[in-house]
Amino acid sequence: MTASRLPVPPEAAPRPDLNPDLAPLTLSWDSCVPRALVHRNAVAEVLLTDARALSDSHFLLAAQWPRSYAASSTSDSGTASTERHDPMLAAETIRQVGLYICQKFLGAPSTSRPVIRSVGFRLDNSAEPVVGYGATDVLLRAEVFDVRHVADVRYPVALSVRLQFSACGREFGSAIGRVRVLSDKEYEMLRGPNAAATPAPGTAHERPSPTEVSVPSPGDVMLVRAPSGALLVAPADLRHPRYFDHPSDHVPGMVLLEAARQAACLAGASPGRLNGCHMHALRFTEWNSPAHVTCAPAEAGWTFRITQAGEPTATGTLSFATKP
Repeated sequence: MTASRLPVPPEAAPRPDLNPDLAPLTLSWDSCVPRALVHRNAVAEVLLTDARALSDSHFLLAAQWPRSYAASSTSDSGTASTERHDPMLAAETIRQVGLYICQKFLGAPSTSRPVIRSVGFRLDNSAEPVVGYGATDVLLRAEVFDVRHVADVRYPVALSVRLQFSACGREFGSAIGRVRVLSDKEYEMLRGPNAAATPAPGTAHERPSPTEVSVPSPGDVMLVRAPSGALLVAPADLRHPRYFDHPSDHVPGMVLLEAARQAACLAGASPGRLNGCHMHALRFTEWNSPAHVTCAPAEAGWTFRITQAGEPTATGTLSFATKP
């Protein structure tokens, strides 16, 4: 039995100004890319399925957004209507794309340690795909820019990636991220004794309910309330298949972003469904010190800040859809 290969939609076909000699391309959604190239242990957590280079800086990629990461929405009458994919899949997609392009196309060795420095996305709620009977095939148009090289290193040591999302021939969002590519030795020197850090034991602090932070189960809650009322980043499930697919010597960026979203819910954001965000990591957020998260309303949504020992480790913005 041969694997099916789907033609690239006309709107995503190679542009003559990028490479006039490029033959028509096909992309496959039949199997995932090697899991090591996107830093995942579980095949089920790999979103990317295929990729093609259009030029040194432009790429087409295929991804599948699983039905298991979907949230029910309701109509104005309060009855169930449609399901949409969890918006955080957009952030995880740009994370995987950045890691994959570095190693697959730009020469970063398998021993390198790509680190996400910033990540963000914007979704058009009126154009988002509705979750059907299975996974949603997503086409990604990627552009690499702001590439930094250093002498004696054959691959970029930093780069930014811009994505456009489309499904069923309809564009529905964009994302952007920046990656710093460290050698294994550089990473070990940078992390020092924290390279062997592990999550601290859970505390007895009060934990918000899933309803308060718009998640389906207690294991999805990322926050606790300290006796002072402050919110701390403290994932309820340190073996969560999505956020802790593999051990990490620091608090993963996706955990920080979700914790910020949940903090905004507690501060009054409703209904808690993201349609845009941007997070910049100033430094690693460590396991060995309480990580506070604060969130405040802003002109176009919400701002957030993660701090440890009084110093910020990550900052960003969030925006929420008024309707799914």
